[in-house]
Amino acid sequence: MDEKLKTTIQKIQLLAKQNPDFEKEMRSIFGGKGCVVLNNANRIDDIYEYCIQKIIRKQAEDFYKNFQLNSLIPSLIDDYIRMEDFRRKDNFGDFCLAVYQQIEAITNTICNNPKMQTITSAMWQCPAYIKTSFDLKGASPIISERKGNYTIADLIFSKNESEDKSQKSISEISAIGKIKIVIYYFGFRAMMFSNNYNDFQVIKSLFVDIYQCRNLNHRGNNSSEYQKEITDRVLAEKSFYYYKFLSGLIKYIEYVNNGLDNMETIIFNYANTLQMNKS
Repeated sequence: MDEKLKTTIQKIQLLAKQNPDFEKEMRSIFGGKGCVVLNNANRIDDIYEYCIQKIIRKQAEDFYKNFQLNSLIPSLIDDYIRMEDFRRKDNFGDFCLAVYQQIEAITNTICNNPKMQTITSAMWQCPAYIKTSFDLKGASPIISERKGNYTIADLIFSKNESEDKSQKSISEISAIGKIKIVIYYFGFRAMMFSNNYNDFQVIKSLFVDIYQCRNLNHRGNNSSEYQKEITDRVLAEKSFYYYKFLSGLIKYIEYVNNGLDNMETIIFNYANTLQMNKS
């Protein structure tokens, strides 16, 4: 038997195991006429691809079904489908771009929220870390009990840039700066302990890698040494980074889902209190 036909049969068998509806439909169409199925291998490939696309769309819809930023869900589903399609085709550059576009849409929506402008402007000069239960003599840590001279602006930017950049509107901050804002206010809920610093840096570095790899197919030879070091490291373990970058997207979505209500209530109320105390 032709090898292409054998491959086609294997695809059908695999898909039938994965999708009972597909198996039922194929049986209803062809019944016992197995030879009819093999008359057009290209047509079978088309059917297989169509069914795979249906599965991926269902996965995308399930992936985002409980996402808190409802208005973004349709476009995020489309980007997720593109992302998975690029992964299947081993198109790593466009896969990275599709991952980043989901992160970018989420980040911009959050940072365009007027409450985030209020929060960031009120809290830039607050200490980045909160007091521990030990500091509070057994009491539970709370957002208003903070310590140290290392500010939120120092954490988001570098210490020698923090005073200048913290004067800017959140819309003027760099893409990576905005992502770090989301990590701090949503991932850590603005309640980091000093021993969380390394965790913050590890998470931030993952998103920097995604950001630098987003234009792999479009940058040409214009990469800086810094960008080249990142992309060379990632491309050397490309198969690993498909899943690592996907894990970063999952983490980001969890941050938003778990942190949105907290941002709009506890953090926002604390920021308003700070502003009133300044007046």
